[in-house]
Amino acid sequence: MLLAARIAIAFLTILPVRLPAELPTDGLRRSAAFFPLAGWLIGGFLAGGAWLVVWANLPPLVSAVLLVGLGAWLTRGLHLDGLADLLDGLGGGQTPERRLAIMKDSAIGAFGVIGLVLLLAMKTACLAALVVNGGNPLFFALFAGPMAARWAMATLACGTQYPREIGTGHAFVGKVGLRELALGGLLLAPLIWWNWSAGLIILGAAMLPALWLRFKASRALGGITGDVLGASCELGEVCGWLAAVLLFTV
Repeated sequence: MLLAARIAIAFLTILPVRLPAELPTDGLRRSAAFFPLAGWLIGGFLAGGAWLVVWANLPPLVSAVLLVGLGAWLTRGLHLDGLADLLDGLGGGQTPERRLAIMKDSAIGAFGVIGLVLLLAMKTACLAALVVNGGNPLFFALFAGPMAARWAMATLACGTQYPREIGTGHAFVGKVGLRELALGGLLLAPLIWWNWSAGLIILGAAMLPALWLRFKASRALGGITGDVLGASCELGEVCGWLAAVLLFTV
């Protein structure tokens, strides 16, 4: 179990985690149970960053840009890259085979650029609104968004199929079971204890992109790829923060 947690942290964050030279065959699958743990760690760093920018009395927009940049650095931009690839594939291909080929290309196209700009702008706007209010709602959202989005990503890998013979997502997609989801669900308990109503609403908002992609990607691509999982995480995070804005600032 400890190894699975370390794998999740190493896979989803830039944090230095020592792993054995050879991982067990089911190590990546079991690590899905600890995706929310990676979200908690990312949220902790974001909360620390938020405390610093509030202490420094930086303007809300500047603070939000710094926090969004910190979040991208903590994840190595892994999920942002997945979102861009998915949007390029969906926007530029007419068949599942062609879409998958476009997504495999390392170059980024117009659809990917536009999607990334809009996503980062929305994240910045949401965090700027939360920074203005500050206090408990800001720190709650910074923890809840990353954690809920990563649990939603794990649910997307459950009960779906991988459309390629090999690839990053092959170790997760279709292999994550209810046991991993249940264990990951236990990591949501502190969030619900903190603020059960807001926690459930943010979690529900973060789940929406995963539910949509479960059907959209299955039809358009023939299954769920690693890029789709990454896109689900990014979209889930911004939906969670948007829900927090509606809850705490409107």
